[in-house]
Amino acid sequence: MKIVFSGGGTAGHVTPNLALIDKIPNETVYYIGTDGMEKTLTQSYVDSGAIAEYCQISAHKLQRKLTPKNLLLPFQLIKSVKEAKTHLKRINPDVIFSKGGFVGLPVIIAGKMLKIPTIIHESDMSLGLANKICAKFSTEFLAAFPCDKRAKVVGLIIRDEILRGDRQRGLETMGFDSKKPILLVTGGSLGAQALNEAVVNCKRLRDNFDIFVITGKNKKIDCDFVNQKEFVSNMNDIFAASSVCLTRAGSNTLAELTLAEVPFVTVPLTKCSRGEQVKNAEWFTSRGCGLMLSEESLNDKLYGAINAAYDSRNAIMTKQRLRKDIYGTDKTVEIILKYKNLK
Repeated sequence: MKIVFSGGGTAGHVTPNLALIDKIPNETVYYIGTDGMEKTLTQSYVDSGAIAEYCQISAHKLQRKLTPKNLLLPFQLIKSVKEAKTHLKRINPDVIFSKGGFVGLPVIIAGKMLKIPTIIHESDMSLGLANKICAKFSTEFLAAFPCDKRAKVVGLIIRDEILRGDRQRGLETMGFDSKKPILLVTGGSLGAQALNEAVVNCKRLRDNFDIFVITGKNKKIDCDFVNQKEFVSNMNDIFAASSVCLTRAGSNTLAELTLAEVPFVTVPLTKCSRGEQVKNAEWFTSRGCGLMLSEESLNDKLYGAINAAYDSRNAIMTKQRLRKDIYGTDKTVEIILKYKNLK
């Protein structure tokens, strides 16, 4: 069976695809993406042969502000669709799966034009712009939550390895000896400057915690009481060694923390956003999986919120254990594989 995966822009659009690829080792897999983050994140899969070929196209993101650049998007999209069609004609896949992001849009449109079955998946509580358009062209529309009446709710696509972290490896990666509980700070694959700065400004946290910050690409903290890396590949080990986490509110991150049973304080992104992170944060915190802070109150209430999450960790972890139903990887694999030999 030949399967084309697409999705990119952030790690949240790529790692779910990798989770699915891990589950289908006997199928021939291709990946269509840009010369961006998705190319970097899939490189080890290409090197190992798990992805037979990485096919590159151009793709452009709609800016969430008035800018002349948006006037060029229709012409850029036509070019991207042509590039995607060229790859798809050559590969002739049984099915296309897109996890979202602006790179998936031309691939799904090209698949529709070539009459290839297409599947999309939305992770957030509200539908992203690219998937909103893709839904009009897709054969099947899957979602983690009931975000649209057309969507089939299957849960979130999570890497199984998240549940199998090694605490000692996590400690070694972070450079700690486990004498103190560990506060993990992560703003997602692109980092979150507001979280990084809030931790630096809250020196009292170092009295109670060893602090490890995943700063994000090309970001660095000038601070002598935190350990930091731009990016780590073994998040499962980091989760296994962490006592509490300060994070944004990407649905996949909150789901991974929940399944790994790491209490968290989430600070949803609101600027340059359609509001999906607020909805994600509200869903998880209303079910007792963590606590939520607004960015406006971050500096004033950070110390209290982190300590409250840590002090309530047993109660939070009990609630997290009740949310195993958010895992939807196996259901999604089953839907993809049903297109095997249907041509």
